[in-house]
Amino acid sequence: MGQIADALRANLQKVAQSDARSLKALEEGLESIQSAEASSRRVLPESVKAFLGSGTFEKQTNKTLQSLCKKNGVKGFSKLKKAGLITALKEKGVEPPARPINSLSKKELVDLVNLLI
Repeated sequence: MGQIADALRANLQKVAQSDARSLKALEEGLESIQSAEASSRRVLPESVKAFLGSGTFEKQTNKTLQSLCKKNGVKGFSKLKKAGLITALKEKGVEPPARPINSLSKKELVDLVNLLI
C-alpha cells in the first residue's frame, strides 16, 4: 500500500508542477496583452487628430455602425440597414470615428509618419 501511495503522491506533485507552469505562462500572456492594450490606448497628439480628421459614418461597415449603436445605447438597431443606422447614430449625437488608417493613401501615410517623428 505504501508504494501505491508514494507513486500517487509523486504523480500528483508532477501534475501540480505542470499546472503551476501552465498558470504562470497564462499569467505572463495576460500581462503582455494588458500592457499591449494599455500602450494602444495612448492619446494621439492634436496634430495627428487634426490630420485624421473626423470620419464619416458612410465609410464605416455595417458591423462597425452596429457596434457604435450598441456602445451608445441605440435601441432596435439590429433591424436597421446602413442608412437607418447612420440616422440613428446622428440622432443620438454620436460623433463618427476618425478615418481608419488602412483607408489612407501612401502620401497621407508618409505625412502622418512625419507628424509623429
